[in-house]
Amino acid sequence: MIAFLHTSDIHIPKFDALVKKYNPTIEIRHFVNAAILKSALENGKTDNETFLAEVEKIKKDKPQLIICTCSTYGGECDHTEGIERIDFPIAEYLVKNYRRIALAYTALSTKNTSEDLLLKTAKQLDKKIEILHCDCTDGWPYYEKNDAENYGFHIAEKIRDIETEVDAVFLAQASMEVAKPYLNDISKNVYSSPEFGINTFLHTFELI
Repeated sequence: MIAFLHTSDIHIPKFDALVKKYNPTIEIRHFVNAAILKSALENGKTDNETFLAEVEKIKKDKPQLIICTCSTYGGECDHTEGIERIDFPIAEYLVKNYRRIALAYTALSTKNTSEDLLLKTAKQLDKKIEILHCDCTDGWPYYEKNDAENYGFHIAEKIRDIETEVDAVFLAQASMEVAKPYLNDISKNVYSSPEFGINTFLHTFELI
């Protein structure tokens, strides 16, 4: 069984479909705690206590794999045994293959934890990288209204502004994947975490 910790139920259909693409028979369970993201956005720091309590609750179901899909809580995953962060595999791939990386984010709470992930991975791999921040936070209200069309379009427009300055673009949050259809014509590769992460973890944990 694979279990997910989300901060919005909007992610459930996407991750259901991705897991079933690679393993149509495995049991999937979703746990949603929107309050921990709300707390991080309002207070400027993650709610470690509630996050840990949520993870312990999930562990009671004895899943073979637990994945957190919220990049804001990626740093908490790094310090918590038994839970993986969805963005680690794609971050590792980016560091291995590119030097100048655009870090695009819509939630300010994601900026530091995603940057830390890239820098920590670069240090471990002994790679030199440059990170250019692509601040898409003024598009966050579209996400809160479940307006995927305008959310994706806004992100895409911000990325177009910095396209020529980087080698690749990292969509730091799983929700930002909706921008990809608006970026088919740009010259740089745009990467997001969901499918790359699911594929990697299912193979790593031998769930395929």
